[in-house]
Amino acid sequence: MNPFTLFTMSGPLLGTIGWFLNIQWLLWIGVVLAVINLVMNIASGAMKLPVFPVMFMLAASVLFNPWYIGVGAGLLIWTAIESVGELFRPRSMGE
Repeated sequence: MNPFTLFTMSGPLLGTIGWFLNIQWLLWIGVVLAVINLVMNIASGAMKLPVFPVMFMLAASVLFNPWYIGVGAGLLIWTAIESVGELFRPRSMGE
C-alpha cells in the first residue's frame, strides 16, 4: 500500500474516532491532517480547483451546529471518499 494513501486515510480515521468517542482534540487532529492533505493536493496540482471539498464543507456546515464542526466534518467526509478512491484506483505497471 502506498504511504500517501495511509496518510490520506489517517485524517478521516482519527477524526471519526474522535467524533464517536467524543474526544475533541482527536477530532481536530484528524481535521488538521485532512487540511494538510487538501493543501498538498492543491499545491502538487493533483486537484486544480477544490469544488467537491468546498461543497461537502458547505453542506455539512448547514447541517451541523456550530458551523465549524460542520466544516471539519464535511472535510473529513470528503477526505474519506478520496482515500477510498485512492485505495481502489487502477495501478500502473511501475507501481
